[in-house]
Amino acid sequence: MIVREKNIGITGLLSVLNLLAALFIFGSLNPEFSFTNDYISELGAKGEPNALYFNLFGFITVGILLFVFGLTYGNLLNDKLLSVLLSLFGLGFAFTAIPIDMQLSRTPVSKAHIVAICLGLAFWLFGLSRLGYNKKLKRKVRIRANLTAVILVLSMMGFVFGLWSMPITHRLVFGIVFSWTAWTSVELILKKRIE
Repeated sequence: MIVREKNIGITGLLSVLNLLAALFIFGSLNPEFSFTNDYISELGAKGEPNALYFNLFGFITVGILLFVFGLTYGNLLNDKLLSVLLSLFGLGFAFTAIPIDMQLSRTPVSKAHIVAICLGLAFWLFGLSRLGYNKKLKRKVRIRANLTAVILVLSMMGFVFGLWSMPITHRLVFGIVFSWTAWTSVELILKKRIE
């Protein structure tokens, strides 16, 4: 069981490291990209240099790793619904490889990109909700899931109420989602029991 936990943790951590590496590499290769002001999706947007490679490594590969992580993490916890929800988040993330058109956001392709990430995030939040109310899990795992979901919603509300810009919300969302994934993965790798 410990080997299985470690492998699941490694898969989750690889998704985080893969995204960070893709952001750093392709962000550095694009002189027009601002790490502080631009959307991550711009690296894979229509007409951007290396868009194909960023979409392949930054979205599809990461999405597949998240799909496997979600599927196996849910199975580890004997929770089929959690497995489905987290794996659907991974698929949603992979489908953000559909290149958005930063000039024409109302095109079907741009809308598909936005819908993919929104649906993926919704599945992820439902997955966290499922984790947060699973009385069979350690209390700290449940609390972390609930706090993460609340922080994610608050970061989105900050934009809605004009407290910060959408690019900041974008970074907060990515940071929250991938911090939870990294934390959970490291716990699994270090063999800390979750049940």
